[in-house]
Amino acid sequence: MIRLFDLSRMLIVGAISLLTSVTRADENAYRDVVHPQLMEFCGDCHSPDDEDDAVGFLRDQSSDEVARNRGLWSSVAEQLHNRTMPPADSPQPSEAQRLELFQWIESHLRTTACIDGEFAGSPVPRRLNRDQYTHAIIDITGLDFDFTESFPADGSGGEGFDNNGETLFLPPLLMERYLEVAGEILNRVIVTPPFDQTYSLARGQSDNDHALLVRGSDKIDYSLRLSDGHSAERTVTLYRGGDYEFSLKANCDLESSLVLHAEIDGVEVFTEKLKPDQKNDSFWTPLRLTRGVHQIRIIVRDSNPNGNDNDVKASSSDDAPKAQLHWVHLNEPRRRKRDADDLANRQKATERLLAPAGDLIGTQEREAAREIIRHFGRLAFRRTLKVEELEQYLALFDRAIERDEPFLDSVKLPLKAILVSPHFLFLTEPTNEEPGLHRISDLELASRLSMFLWHSVPDATLIDLAEQDKLHEQNVLQEQVQRMLADPRSKRMASAFAGQWLGTNVVGKSHIPDTDFFKPDYTTELVTDLRDQVGELMHVLLRENRPVTELISSDYVVVNHRLAQHYKLNDVPSEDDGFARVSIDDSKLDSVRPGVLGLGAVHMLTSYARRTSPVLRGGWVLETIFGVHLPSPPPDAGALPGGDKERDKQSVRQRLEAHRANPACAACHDLIDPIGFAMENFDVLGRWRDKEGKFDIDAIGKLPSGEVFNGPMELREVLSHRQDEFLRTICTRMLGFALGRSLEDADSCTISALTDQLAQNENRIEALVMGIVTSVPFQYRQTMPIYLPTE
Repeated sequence: MIRLFDLSRMLIVGAISLLTSVTRADENAYRDVVHPQLMEFCGDCHSPDDEDDAVGFLRDQSSDEVARNRGLWSSVAEQLHNRTMPPADSPQPSEAQRLELFQWIESHLRTTACIDGEFAGSPVPRRLNRDQYTHAIIDITGLDFDFTESFPADGSGGEGFDNNGETLFLPPLLMERYLEVAGEILNRVIVTPPFDQTYSLARGQSDNDHALLVRGSDKIDYSLRLSDGHSAERTVTLYRGGDYEFSLKANCDLESSLVLHAEIDGVEVFTEKLKPDQKNDSFWTPLRLTRGVHQIRIIVRDSNPNGNDNDVKASSSDDAPKAQLHWVHLNEPRRRKRDADDLANRQKATERLLAPAGDLIGTQEREAAREIIRHFGRLAFRRTLKVEELEQYLALFDRAIERDEPFLDSVKLPLKAILVSPHFLFLTEPTNEEPGLHRISDLELASRLSMFLWHSVPDATLIDLAEQDKLHEQNVLQEQVQRMLADPRSKRMASAFAGQWLGTNVVGKSHIPDTDFFKPDYTTELVTDLRDQVGELMHVLLRENRPVTELISSDYVVVNHRLAQHYKLNDVPSEDDGFARVSIDDSKLDSVRPGVLGLGAVHMLTSYARRTSPVLRGGWVLETIFGVHLPSPPPDAGALPGGDKERDKQSVRQRLEAHRANPACAACHDLIDPIGFAMENFDVLGRWRDKEGKFDIDAIGKLPSGEVFNGPMELREVLSHRQDEFLRTICTRMLGFALGRSLEDADSCTISALTDQLAQNENRIEALVMGIVTSVPFQYRQTMPIYLPTE
């Protein structure tokens, strides 16, 4: 059972207790120990009297000022912890002093995080990003089709995610694209029957709607028999233009030959000669037809121009030569299996769309349209349509009917209007409230919840609970979160969050190795699997409520058949199993794979086109996994020689040793490079190797803090001791992802509470998710006061 905090109560009680007790002790420690020691080791460069010093943290003379400058002092603590400051050529604090300074700053910032009370942040109206749009269409219509490439890529912001409202603009060209795509969606969703039209003649079908009209006859017995000079015709309506096949099956009896002509709209499409006693031959021809009404006509002529002109005969005993038509087909070309599956998918979507109308279709079509619009609009707008909204959309249907458009074409019009409405395209909340904190409505909570966990719109269950004002209740909310995490749609959140947090979503897209250099091993299928593996790993954590620390170290990997072979694992899933959680053994190639350090997508991301990079890999671990803010390289840092000749002369480690001789580079590289060296056994494609060209891999690393390790397994062990930093990082990133906005210093109160809650629940990911959805910034919005200039 998850142990949940009441964050509102915690914030208030915590702030009061801090104001009355803790700050006094911190003030004494800052005045007597912290500030004097920082002056000793940092004062030469950051003197409080230096007005030109942009950093100027030593100008803060009290612990209260430290708390007010949270971002600056977080950086000070980070520099101390990572030993990147003071500079290597300056006097250094002892390890005991460095630890004491770091711990005081960290403790003080965490203790005072909530001193200003609750903070929710201001809501930012945000457009659905292209992934959310696609998922919403799938969930509303049931149409399993990817529309993401119909739109330009969305920019990222805040904590690095593309659902940040500050980057989701709506330029005019994008609005035009929404209009176009809405039409495409509805044309795919509404399969207007008959999709394939087949006209056949057989016994007992004389009254069938598909029968051909035979001039001179009001009846068809057995099969249609046409003699010289006579024809059969049919008017058909095609609901879509495109390529079709026209085919028929016929034979000729008796001894005379007949010529079969086929016309569509008066234009001959083919002519075939039927030989005497020809049995059951079929003929076909491709043609392109437009949407609309077409007339099909079959004409029979005797190949002997002197032949008799007989009437249509219905009896097989007549002596005249006759062409016997068994069937006539007009249909779209035979599809590949993929196309057939697509049609089945679309037909299911059509049935789902029409289901709310039930038996009203064909009898009470306006009421049928009302029910379809009501159901569709409720899912799209994440709420029940208002009466006036429903009537406005129904009026669009009425206008189409007045133009004599078919029912299904008419119902497309209001549905298209719904899909381009701001109520669908945007997540909006009130902004005209009085200054202060305001609890969001249950409907707003449902949208926040579904956009977070499903990357899509809420389903009917969430909307029902929200409209009953039950969703915010603690037990109901927890039950719904557990239901949503168990739902396959949670994989969307796993892929979006993990791929963007770790940066692997660009692998094989904007970040590609030299494909010619790595042929034939590099394939599109491989890089897709490498990219998907990241989301699959996160989804296992969500689905099974596993500890988030398993992203650092675990006893399993999540792979499919292709990746298990690529990694040379001992346990290889079958090709039919897809991705699966596979236990590892003690062999070298198995034991190096658990966690994010063993992901091939990470190895590719942190490599150049042809070679690996310890700098990129070490920097990625520090920045992405532990939230370390690394400074940009100095302008004179230079670069490693990267030509083939240089690679033949020296290993990457040797070239980096020379690079680190520059004092301007040493401080950061002493922190970054050792971690990257431990990952050097992984090549650009994530395969294990023991050599880099002709050089043996040296995977030994030593951190400035003294830890020594050799290879990824020992590195994982060292990194697992930095659990607090990792937990805070994943809490920060997931909170930013859930809120869809940039985090501020004031959010550190919530981040600290989430980190504590996660640790108290065995680091299981459901505790983090529940902590977020019950937090103040998730359940509240904050309206800031507007200050007008005075005279």
